Amino acid sequence: MDQDTARALFAKGACLVIFDAPSGMEFGMDMDTWETGPLFKGIKMIPPGIHYVHYSAVNSDKQAGMRSGFFHNYMSGEIVARRWCAETEQLFPRDNVSEDDVVRIRANIRDLDSGLAAYPLGGADGESSYLRWQRLTGYIAPEMLTRLLPCGGEFTSATGSAYEDEEMQRAQRILHRTEPAIAASAVAADADADRFGFARIDIKHSFPAGAAAEDIRRYSLDKTWLLRTLLCEHWRSASGLLGEMQLSFLIIFVGQNFAGLEHWKHLLHLVFGSAEALEDGGLVADLFVPAVRLLAVQLRECPREFVASVLEQDNFIAVVLGSLVLNLHECGSCSGREALEPEVGRLRGLLYARFGWSLPDGQQMQEMADLEEGEYAPQVVSLD
Repeated sequence: MDQDTARALFAKGACLVIFDAPSGMEFGMDMDTWETGPLFKGIKMIPPGIHYVHYSAVNSDKQAGMRSGFFHNYMSGEIVARRWCAETEQLFPRDNVSEDDVVRIRANIRDLDSGLAAYPLGGADGESSYLRWQRLTGYIAPEMLTRLLPCGGEFTSATGSAYEDEEMQRAQRILHRTEPAIAASAVAADADADRFGFARIDIKHSFPAGAAAEDIRRYSLDKTWLLRTLLCEHWRSASGLLGEMQLSFLIIFVGQNFAGLEHWKHLLHLVFGSAEALEDGGLVADLFVPAVRLLAVQLRECPREFVASVLEQDNFIAVVLGSLVLNLHECGSCSGREALEPEVGRLRGLLYARFGWSLPDGQQMQEMADLEEGEYAPQVVSLD
């Protein structure tokens, strides 16, 4: 990078300054991770936009501990300051660094330059980690960080969500039947814990209250009623759903928190399990096509071991994509098929080339569905 470019990026980009950063800890931003040295003071030339800072303390055996981190929407020229707490092994949020500290940093920012690592903007053939990050975050709006993440955007590998709360409540109901004196206080204590603000998607109850038996059967298999209801009442737009699909994936993929995995799986099942919605050309263009493209981007980033250990559980990807292929095969909208089938075809090629997965075509899916057997038969899939 030439000096003029570096100066321009330094002036336009944001800076993350870390006070008292220990040497030897695992520290990263977005897709990159480093080991800090004795002079480390933070990151400079951060492109404006949403980024994820993550870190783990390292013990004497060089083993990294639980990952902690925070999302932040960086403004051009912004200085974000955090202070390392050796006792808790965490970065204190901004309100633990005084405004006077920030003013002094801004006045002396060039004196810190030697201790500030440059955000990695370069990359072979234009495939820098920043460009990959942009593809993974393009639908995440800044308001999502406030609405969906714990206070301050901070979370750890252990931060919970509504899905874990549901499991806890189920366990407490069982406990209450055997140990009545314990249950209520345990639930109350858990309710105060920090958690992600994802609205729980109840895939198993995807029909309206008071529905007739035929509608219960119909919308237990086809998630269109639930999809349209949540798009109207919760997300307001397809972009909102896609943003949550991106954020939940990143929470598991870079945040190493399995609460993100549960929400990501429910979102995929909701979208790809909605058959009637494929008749809506606008929804195909605004939601289904971007969702398939986004899934391809996400899977392209996944190393084989991540897929084997996480995404192949219960063969989930095969189930949800099988539903999509079958629904598309049976779709009466020619325009919907014309728009979506090329995207599914490209995804099918990626799955085979990268993971050795063979996604059946529509006719094969139809034959399996007609046989009413095997994992691809139409059924209500439990995500428990």
